[in-house]
Amino acid sequence: MDSGAGRVWLDRGGEPKARWMTDAGIPEFPERAVLQANDCVLCIGEGAVGRRGGRSDRALLAISPSFRIGSRASAAISPWLMNRSADLFALLKNEEIERRLLREGLAADFGSGLSAGQASSSRRYTVTVFDLAVVDMQRVYSRSKLINGVNYISENMQNQLIDDRLRNIIAKAAVRALYIVGLDFGQVDLELDDWGRATIVAVHTRMSPSKGEGEKTLAEAVAGFAATWMAEMLGRVNVTLGADPEFIMLAPDGKVVPASRYFPRDGDAGCDSVVIRGVRRWPLAELRPAPATEPAAVAADVRRLLTAAARRTAGAKLAWRAGAGPVRGLPLGGHVHISGAALTGERLRALDNAVALPLRLLEPPSAAARRPRFGALGDFRRQSHGGFEYRTPPSWLVSPRLACGALALAKVAAEHARELAAHRPLDEDYVRDAFYAGDRDVLLAGMAKVRAVLASTSGYLKYESLIAPLFDAIDRNRTWNETTDLRERWGITVT
Repeated sequence: MDSGAGRVWLDRGGEPKARWMTDAGIPEFPERAVLQANDCVLCIGEGAVGRRGGRSDRALLAISPSFRIGSRASAAISPWLMNRSADLFALLKNEEIERRLLREGLAADFGSGLSAGQASSSRRYTVTVFDLAVVDMQRVYSRSKLINGVNYISENMQNQLIDDRLRNIIAKAAVRALYIVGLDFGQVDLELDDWGRATIVAVHTRMSPSKGEGEKTLAEAVAGFAATWMAEMLGRVNVTLGADPEFIMLAPDGKVVPASRYFPRDGDAGCDSVVIRGVRRWPLAELRPAPATEPAAVAADVRRLLTAAARRTAGAKLAWRAGAGPVRGLPLGGHVHISGAALTGERLRALDNAVALPLRLLEPPSAAARRPRFGALGDFRRQSHGGFEYRTPPSWLVSPRLACGALALAKVAAEHARELAAHRPLDEDYVRDAFYAGDRDVLLAGMAKVRAVLASTSGYLKYESLIAPLFDAIDRNRTWNETTDLRERWGITVT
């Protein structure tokens, strides 16, 4: 990155200075300063820059025109004002917040009238989230110590009560809730029933970590974010791609043939499991190509693995299918692994707009049935190697053209998330409605904006030959075909 300083600032906006703010070591935004293009500001209170009553008239003088006007389709870079949308969120009625969460597969109930500390048959938790990461998780308990007007169970008892499985359920629900409503950090209250199902009951724009360990963890998370942000702004992000696309095999009578009959569970051409009526089965074939920095290299290894898989099934009368849902009840994924770039809310939203949106316009109408349980916007999983897995896309194994295009879009989106930040149609809730409802006119209008910005990036110029065919197909109102044998498109002989 060569545009702007790339500093991270804290703007309390009139809020009292909490301990985590001091411990994080993030400088406060100076009174008479202006923001540079690659700066990032943690906007805490209503008086923060970019917020209602903030210093937008002075502090944003150095921001690109695309940020101030919000209408020019260019790759001009703008600062990231974290939680700038908090003012709009505060205007939403509880019914609307519930609707948005339910639309994307989260259970929500903001109308129970239950306040923290009251007796409840459900277990209630409050979770502090900062930029897609849970930094503190507390159980709200009716007979615990009163802290700041809220009853919290002690940390020692909390550790005894929240096992890893429940912690993962709680964390995923809290992170998704904030992402869906457009917030970069905040506090989420939720309840778990006896079956471990989470229901969101409140979302707050301000973080409220527990005293001591919670504040310490939040300070460390903010400091780590700032260090990573500044390092990325000083250098060039070079993403390495991996993937684990799936396909299924059908017998002549149309029944699914378990992939485990031909492929091992591990290995670069293996199988994956699903739970059907409480029983774990292994019907899905899954390819695990070698990671590479070039999308075409990943696609080439996919072809190699498909050829190897074909040898394993030689002589069997099978049809191979890919896409979003070629068989009812068995949605397929085309997860893309990304390393070399930090997982941030800004980058995840770039992937949604530059990858999920065009693929949504290319999928057949039947593919919508997989959402919101599968293929929801912003679906990700952190990886042990330090990267992350973008899980929203369906299986792009339908054809090599679709595979190359999807992988190239993922690389460009991850490497140019800064340029895309000012032009993300899926930040608008009516466009998210259209994504789940399949309103093609709205999605096409949004896609036009994303396409214009993508086309002005250096990444697009490099991979235009891979990406342009997908945009051409969208222009011609084409969708992929999930009823043909994918081996034919890949030029693999069926024996």
